Amino acid sequence: MGGIICQANDRKRNPENKDNKDGNNYKDLTINNQYKEKKIISRNEGNLKFESKTEFKKLHKISIDTNLLVSRGNNNPKENYKRIKILGQGSFGTVFLVKHKIINNYFAMKVIKKASRNEKEEESLMNEINILRKLDHPNIVKIHDFYTTKTEYILVTEYCQEGELFFEIKNFAPFNEALTGWYMKQILSAVSYCHKLKIIHRDLKPENILIYEKNKNGFNTIKIIDFGTALIFNNNIKDKSLTGSVYYICPEVLSKNRKYTEKCDVWSCGIIMYILLTGSPPFNGENDEEIMTKIINGRFDMEKYPWPIISPKAKDLIKKLLEFDSMKRISAEEALQHPWFESEQVKSNDNAGLFKVKNPNKLLNNLINYKSDNILRCTIIAYLVHNNIQLSQVHEAIKLFNKIDRNGDGQISKEELYKGLENFLNLSGKELEEKVNIIFNNIDTDHNGYIEYEEFIRAAVDKEYFLSDIFLRFAFDYFDRDKDGSITFNEIKQIFNQNDKNKNNDEAQKELQKNFDEMDINGDGILSFDEFAQMTKKIIKE
Repeated sequence: MGGIICQANDRKRNPENKDNKDGNNYKDLTINNQYKEKKIISRNEGNLKFESKTEFKKLHKISIDTNLLVSRGNNNPKENYKRIKILGQGSFGTVFLVKHKIINNYFAMKVIKKASRNEKEEESLMNEINILRKLDHPNIVKIHDFYTTKTEYILVTEYCQEGELFFEIKNFAPFNEALTGWYMKQILSAVSYCHKLKIIHRDLKPENILIYEKNKNGFNTIKIIDFGTALIFNNNIKDKSLTGSVYYICPEVLSKNRKYTEKCDVWSCGIIMYILLTGSPPFNGENDEEIMTKIINGRFDMEKYPWPIISPKAKDLIKKLLEFDSMKRISAEEALQHPWFESEQVKSNDNAGLFKVKNPNKLLNNLINYKSDNILRCTIIAYLVHNNIQLSQVHEAIKLFNKIDRNGDGQISKEELYKGLENFLNLSGKELEEKVNIIFNNIDTDHNGYIEYEEFIRAAVDKEYFLSDIFLRFAFDYFDRDKDGSITFNEIKQIFNQNDKNKNNDEAQKELQKNFDEMDINGDGILSFDEFAQMTKKIIKE
């Protein structure tokens, strides 16, 4: 079936059109609501020193993770989504283009029939769901809903109507170093992020990389898809089955004992980079056996055209990515820091303007003024942002995130935010330090030292944009689990208690009850849509 298909909102093309060219192949956010002042002397971040008089110490916390935002639905998905057309079809399932009935956004819906002979497909889909619910990165496909009915498993994700990177390569490769670097930085950023979370993709290839948005001169935004064979790893993996696609399989997977690590993904990145630069794979043959023999041999050409015009730094990175010995092979994180990405061949004027942000000062002021003291407000904003990433207003926040994320790892460190505020707001000294600390204390609420992708977007966008009846109805429907037209506190608890941190935290439960009672205007123990809409508008404007 070719994996999952992700969404881009291209105003120039209607995804409902029948001529769908190349389209068939298809963190835990923690709300800290009490703080205690504590004297500290200094804080170090990289080469920068942060002086602060106070440190925020959490007394208890409410956790809002992706498992909460993407919960299992037992109702009929046809109540929420209208099927438009088939995007892809396999022996055990189908991928549909669907349209949400409330917010009118397009998504991809993968449907797997329940049957004993489908056991492997069902296992792959559930693995994909569990992995995607852990991920929050700009270059990884986003999961929105999943359902189990009596006859089907159903997964709803972003939809990319621009097709696979494979077809871009087939039609236009070889690419110059600037465009290759643009693609490789996005791929390595996503892979490095996965590896930090101990997740191996195991089937990286251009067919599993989709174009999310087409930009000028071919500098397209991409998303990695198809985590059906992904694994969470600790040490070496020993797998008797041969997992992956033959052109991209690393030599250790083909060895007799088949012990391998996350470096198998790095090898696949090296193959992709080689293909981007030359238009051909480094290990080719008439059949799978011949290709695998060449991979085990480990030799590949770097003499024929276009290698004479490719820079030494590009060649060096490929050699490090395609190092035969996995112990010596570079990591994805190390590859991101390779000097080739800073070379004049990669730093091109062709992609100038892609990160130009409209009114960045307003977005940064939204970050500074963001409040994380109301659980329900933060959850409503988180849910609306998660499901409306394609909106133009959200795109500006994404561009700002990418601009501040200087090393391209999909997270913003305190040092990166420091430099971002310094450049955009022209701040310095104590004022700059205070702003940085305010933002981190309110947004980096799991205190891992980084601001994640969606954490940043939630805080940066104009919240009042989401106060229309359409968005409020969409959010209300999320909390109304039994779809009876009202929300009870038990339904709220049902959502939040999917996270064990919340379920076993008495203080969190009290705070949740307090927030619910504040929204329950008439005190009857249930929230009508009118109450929900009225109080949501109030708390978001606060």
